[in-house]
Amino acid sequence: MKVVSVKQMQAVERSADADGLSYEKMMRNAGGSSATWLQSNLPLGKGVVGLIGSGNNGGDTIIALAYLTQRGIRTLGFLVKPRPDDPLLDEYIQSGGSIIDMSEGKNLDMCQASLLPGVIILDGILGTGVKLPLRDPLREIMSKVKTIIEKQPNACVVAIDCPSGLDCDTGDVSEATIAADVTLCMAAVKQGLLKHPGRSKVGKIHLMDIGIRRISDHIRDQLPEMIDNAFASSHILNRPDDGHKGTFGTCLVLAGSQNFTGAAYLAGKAAYLAGCGLVHIATLEKVQQALAGALVEAVWTILPSLNGGYDPEGTVKIKSIIKNTDSIVIGPGWGLNKENAAFLERLLAILPKDIPTLIDADGLKLLKQIKDWRTKLPENTVLTPHPGEMSELSGMGIDEIQNNRWEVTRKYAEEWQATVVLKGAVTVMATPAGDIFINPISDPSLATAGSGDVLSGVIGGLLAQGLIMRDAVTLGTWFHGQAGKIARDKTGTDVSVTAVEILNCLGPAFAKTNETSVQDVSPIS
Repeated sequence: MKVVSVKQMQAVERSADADGLSYEKMMRNAGGSSATWLQSNLPLGKGVVGLIGSGNNGGDTIIALAYLTQRGIRTLGFLVKPRPDDPLLDEYIQSGGSIIDMSEGKNLDMCQASLLPGVIILDGILGTGVKLPLRDPLREIMSKVKTIIEKQPNACVVAIDCPSGLDCDTGDVSEATIAADVTLCMAAVKQGLLKHPGRSKVGKIHLMDIGIRRISDHIRDQLPEMIDNAFASSHILNRPDDGHKGTFGTCLVLAGSQNFTGAAYLAGKAAYLAGCGLVHIATLEKVQQALAGALVEAVWTILPSLNGGYDPEGTVKIKSIIKNTDSIVIGPGWGLNKENAAFLERLLAILPKDIPTLIDADGLKLLKQIKDWRTKLPENTVLTPHPGEMSELSGMGIDEIQNNRWEVTRKYAEEWQATVVLKGAVTVMATPAGDIFINPISDPSLATAGSGDVLSGVIGGLLAQGLIMRDAVTLGTWFHGQAGKIARDKTGTDVSVTAVEILNCLGPAFAKTNETSVQDVSPIS
């Protein structure tokens, strides 16, 4: 799904209108598509209640209500803002629908009475052009409606294009914003829906057809793309029936230390579970001794240690095995010994430029100790920092990074000439060419020690199978996020999910993507 700013979407609509797709037709397509989606995906036996504003989102909502009414579904519309002399309202009433005026706070009791258990609520109060703060009386009315809805736990809220009161550029929200279970996005996803705090109000995201087949036909801007299940399904590699372990590649994992043995296990096992044919782990002897019985599938190379870290002389062993490697994962669980920095510098000097290489965790922190480290990276490198590691690499403050995640990721991917994966709630990926991909998953189940090691292994395993860097990082973050959600559902809470649970749910995550092309972006816990 393409991601646009409000200004970009307005430009797309102007262009489409000039090309013959009128604004009225786009609105009718939006309302009809929304109604069709509702009828196909939600139980409507308890009826549909529309919250109607004065703008285009209100028009979309009225059209959807009329469509559903004509198909025998009980509907009711509440005017939260006046729409004087509106032919859409006349059409809806003529179709058999009913309208109640709730502007200026009237008839709130009737709204409360209409929200029966199981009712579907369409939020069409405000659209994508809203700017905060909201003003009274609208803010007060919305706050009261929000309270009414929150007291009805079985109600399902479907936002038309965006939850009302969410800034679709910045992701900021009003205290009166009504959280949605589902947001039906018209033609493209508005960028504020993928930025916190707004992301937590959006729920599942589904794309509606309003007649604009390709956004690129109407705008030349290089647009970010949101990953969804359809994207993942269309980019995953086919596995031939006559394949063997060599077909699916070898991933070399350099991970672990005495204090962080688990990192090597999590990354190595994740590479296998991502479909890699063979995982070769190069690590210290104590790590191998601790894990050999747990990770019996791995091939092991013992590297010499120096003062508890990796002896730089150990790169001689790496050089001898690297010729049979298809991807490399560096850094999980290394520790920050000064010997490790020297080891990493020597390692970068011997790595072939054409082998895709992922650097994560302590490997990222150690890069900073290497003079001119940017010039020493292999040509096909991915860096996977969390905000703290990004701060160390870039010199920027964490708050500055978090407030500008997309821009920062793109800037440094271009500057460092590496693919950058900025981890966190709604992970952002950027390529050296300036392409941006957004993983919409934001789930606290993923916020656990070792989760990043699992992600590194998944990406490394996909790279070993021959996926290009862009596809490996986008699919890797997708499957990792899906595994976290599945682990949360199996555990019954995000509180108790560990990295091992995420690891064990990678198989179901891959299976889910292979079985369906439904665009499931899952609600936030």
